[in-house]
Amino acid sequence: SGRDGSPINFLEPPSMEKQEPGIVRVTKDGYDVTITQKAAYTVRGVVVGRENYHSGWNALISPADVALCWGKLAENGTYKRLKWSQGNRWYFWHAGNDFGYNDDFVAQHSSNNHLIPATPNLTKAVKNLKEGDTVEMTGQLVDVAATRKSQSYRWNSSISTTDRGDGSCEIIYLTHLKVHGKIYQ
Repeated sequence: SGRDGSPINFLEPPSMEKQEPGIVRVTKDGYDVTITQKAAYTVRGVVVGRENYHSGWNALISPADVALCWGKLAENGTYKRLKWSQGNRWYFWHAGNDFGYNDDFVAQHSSNNHLIPATPNLTKAVKNLKEGDTVEMTGQLVDVAATRKSQSYRWNSSISTTDRGDGSCEIIYLTHLKVHGKIYQ
């Protein structure tokens, strides 16, 4: 959509600003989906993993998860000393005994982001992200409700970047992606 060659400052933590809830409605493959926007969100970081998804109701709107790190974990390539992996909408890391930081440090400087691209252009860009890419992602943290026939589904975003475990991932309705000097909207 555009170009912006300015550097991305991945040393800063994500920024979030609560907002009045906005609603986006989507109907796809028999699912009626309501996306409730609850906070404006920007995260800048280094991609440590990307996993594409093709099955499950949430894959209809969120075709990929992108795991990022920022701050001291991204500085000087520190994240490269960890083994990263993703699967089933989770991300994992493993550190050797000589890493020097604990799991709380890693959790406070990284996140798994379930991305709901707002446009086909963003979907294509997200699916092409690679490990080591420096990115800036902007959008809203959202809660998702879906129904199909008599079945209901819920998927809620965390609004903290320091939590861990089930429910700690950020679900981002993605409206802006900057990578390699290119802007996708």
